[in-house]
Amino acid sequence: MKKLALISLSVLTLTACSDRDEYKQTIFDLVSSDDDIRTYHLDPQTVADCIFDLSSKNMPGVLPFEPRRQKTYAGYTKMISLKTSKNPAEVLSELRESFGSAKGLSEAHMNYSESYLECISTVTNMELDEEETTEEAAE
Repeated sequence: MKKLALISLSVLTLTACSDRDEYKQTIFDLVSSDDDIRTYHLDPQTVADCIFDLSSKNMPGVLPFEPRRQKTYAGYTKMISLKTSKNPAEVLSELRESFGSAKGLSEAHMNYSESYLECISTVTNMELDEEETTEEAAE
């Protein structure tokens, strides 16, 4: 019985990790191609990690391998890659179903957007603080 529980837990963890990693990679890909990130010379990995961490805090479930969290990671991945999909209307319909309603999808999109904007602001301010420190040290 213990072996079966351990095997089940391992399978859930591996599946959740793949959804989690795919969500992280999708964020990184979008951030890497963002003009604002390039214009302000921000580190795409730092911004992507920040967005992932911040948006994950407002997702259902506590642990990454929970089925609710796994489904949410997959939904967020699909949601943020909607612009690049071949059939956006179909994907949008799937997303409404995945998030339970149009309101659920809207809340998920708002969570991602707020996380994105907060992270851009935070990382930009960190960069400016570093520049000021460097300039003061040079004087």
